[in-house]
Amino acid sequence: MRRIHPPRTDVPPHAAPSLSRRRLFSLGAGISAATMLSACTSGAPTGSGTASAGLRPIPAAEADLEQREITIGFFPITCSSPIVNAAAMSIFEQYGLDVTLRRYTGWAELWIAFVAGEVDATQFLAPMPLAIHHGFASGQRALRLPYVTNTNGNGITVSQRLAGQMSGPGDFRGLRLGLPFDYSVHNLLARDYLVSGGLDPEEDVDLRIMRPADMVTALAVGEIDAFCLPDQFNQRAVAEGVGFIHVLTKDLWADHPCCSFAVAEDFAAQNPNVYMALLRAIGESALYVDDPEHRADTAALMSQPAYLGLPEPVLNSVLTGDFPDGTGNEHSIPDRIGFQPYPHESYGIWILNALQRWGLTGDHSFTTGAEYSRAVSEVFDSQSAGSVLSDFGGVTDERTEETVLGAPFNPQRPAEWSERL
Repeated sequence: MRRIHPPRTDVPPHAAPSLSRRRLFSLGAGISAATMLSACTSGAPTGSGTASAGLRPIPAAEADLEQREITIGFFPITCSSPIVNAAAMSIFEQYGLDVTLRRYTGWAELWIAFVAGEVDATQFLAPMPLAIHHGFASGQRALRLPYVTNTNGNGITVSQRLAGQMSGPGDFRGLRLGLPFDYSVHNLLARDYLVSGGLDPEEDVDLRIMRPADMVTALAVGEIDAFCLPDQFNQRAVAEGVGFIHVLTKDLWADHPCCSFAVAEDFAAQNPNVYMALLRAIGESALYVDDPEHRADTAALMSQPAYLGLPEPVLNSVLTGDFPDGTGNEHSIPDRIGFQPYPHESYGIWILNALQRWGLTGDHSFTTGAEYSRAVSEVFDSQSAGSVLSDFGGVTDERTEETVLGAPFNPQRPAEWSERL
């Protein structure tokens, strides 16, 4: 049974071992040094339109900024589009910011760099800010998460060697499944998907944490049988003829968060005007990219080597939602990826619940909905996000319920979800 579905019309708009210090640092080993690119040089290529078209930006007077220069960490995947596009279209400059983007290719490497203070603002996988702020694993630093940088935009791709053999989660028994990081929605949602098929992810499937950039090759040479990753990797596997898309994660959890933007608490507190200027620039960029009319142009811009450096057809397939799935079928799914950045509390509570269920909260435990809510609200800066996005016309209404794997998740009663699984 194929699991690639058309867009939903009923959604309103708008236990693994803990990650030890040794394991965290080993995940970062062998990763190439981070590279840097200036986001605000006069010669930087710009898009064909104006990012603020149709929006109502609030100008940030340069004189009010505590500092102009700031380095932002990012991972070269489609999930980073709001951050990278803000650089490519000089939106940061419009708010008086001189931003340098520092590229990372390993999530553990980025975790370590942030905790060490090498960057004060960065893209993260959505569960990472909760883990870093609360000290679930090695390396703690207080932070704020004002935005998710994308929703949906991921999938599970399976080797072509298994074509015709995969009809559901139960068919993953005995397979090797690549995942990008312990503290990722990919890991958490894939595990629950496997459980829904009657499998024990710890016993019945070989889960392997790997660098995302290595997984298409690993699939091609038979090192792994499948992976759960951002859609650029799924589409690359299809383009190279080595895999087919088994399921889009949007069909497991509609409008789920993937990546996020986080800022160190000490930096935000000392530089409140810079913090808000960052939110305005990235918020404006996110809503620009979220507009279907801008997706193809964004794919062309982001494909340049200075930004994501990915094949334009691959990016176009991800951003527009028009794509082949590797089985001979073509799809048109406009909400394959989204960029409404509001940080819904329900996102954080589901993530926190899943982290606890899979043994990834260290010595911390949460029982009541109020305990979950407090832990999330310490990190999710919905107040700042809402003040900016409401001016831009973005979604700011809190989601009262999530639907995950076809079942309701009530953030006020997260224990019910755990009991159901």
